[in-house]
Amino acid sequence: MSSPSISDGLKSKIPETTLLVHSQPVDAYDVVIRFLSAENVPKTDIVGHSDPYFIAKIDDNITHTSAVVENTATPKWHDEEWIVRNIPLDAKLFVNVYDKDDDQPLDDYIGQFEVLNLINYHAPDGGHDILGLSGHKHGSFHLSIQSMQSSEESQQLPRYTFDGPCRFSRHDSLSVGRLAMFHADCVYSTWKISMRRLSFFFPPYQRQHWNTKYKLARAIFSRCPLSIAPRTTLKIAHKALYGRTVKHNESGRLNDANDLWKYVFTDKFTKKIEPCVYTYVIDDHAWRFSEVGSRLLTDIASKHALLANGCEYVRYAGEFHLRPKHGWEKIDDEWELVIDNGSGTYAPNPDLLTNLKELLVFNFPGLSVVTYDQEDPKLKESKDQMKAATEENKHITVAIGNLAELSPLSISSNIQ
Repeated sequence: MSSPSISDGLKSKIPETTLLVHSQPVDAYDVVIRFLSAENVPKTDIVGHSDPYFIAKIDDNITHTSAVVENTATPKWHDEEWIVRNIPLDAKLFVNVYDKDDDQPLDDYIGQFEVLNLINYHAPDGGHDILGLSGHKHGSFHLSIQSMQSSEESQQLPRYTFDGPCRFSRHDSLSVGRLAMFHADCVYSTWKISMRRLSFFFPPYQRQHWNTKYKLARAIFSRCPLSIAPRTTLKIAHKALYGRTVKHNESGRLNDANDLWKYVFTDKFTKKIEPCVYTYVIDDHAWRFSEVGSRLLTDIASKHALLANGCEYVRYAGEFHLRPKHGWEKIDDEWELVIDNGSGTYAPNPDLLTNLKELLVFNFPGLSVVTYDQEDPKLKESKDQMKAATEENKHITVAIGNLAELSPLSISSNIQ
């Protein structure tokens, strides 16, 4: 599937929602930034070339981290597009380039460049000079920027709203996988999915504070000296589980519900959908989740404070599971996502479950979503039915070949 055109990226409609809309200033612009390539990138290791990637930011308000291009001095990013809405006329772009090093705690810094006139951009001949710490040139970087004044609809979004594309990344932790024996291949996977217009559906003033009534949360977030150690441990574990790596990472674009089922919820070893429960958080940037296991280690590794990197606030949190939409006797039929607010750490407001459903359906058109408050008996009933069906037949799965028949929506092949 081809990437969205400039008109698709900048003129899509804002979904109907019950959220309060605030007026915005008239100096508002939408941009599509396409990061294309670099050349003459120096190597920072003795053997081979660099593994370049970059982190871009606009005015310290929004950031984008690219995919890693392995072992090259001339990286090319074929699908590194970034749509941002409602930015001011004087917005500036800053790009830092790094060399990914899986064996070191910190990646090597290569250099940076700036675009000081983002709205009226003109690409320089030969690209942007990547300047190192000493001021010497460390290669050239090429990109394109298209902009237009924000429509009245776009101005209703918060400033610096990320609007696509929606991408996923999966990180496979071999160390956790070996300890937990989570799969036959001893791999434990964590997922991160960038979510379009997240601040529109979950404004900053609706963020969920950690639950002061929850004993385990107090042990992590309270200001006493004893909380420093668990918070530090959480951040180290979060980096190990979610850090981008060269060899144990996969990423791609998600255009609709079919992509979500095929590239995220289909087991990469069995090539089938398997019923299970996931723990998730939605933070300021993305939807993060991992599978909940019956083993102690995997259950701890997927807890909310760890997924949130020890943050005191999240947009939302809970658990979700997958089930056949028309009952477990029809597992070859359409599936749906059942999601709740079951987090003791953050205790999210159940009134925002509607916002959660709207966010998911907006990002993944065609997705069937059912929401339950964690106290709803129907939630326990749904999980019990999944457990019973799984125990009755250990091989309950859906072949990936059947997914194309679930919906008239086409399956995207444009995966990095």
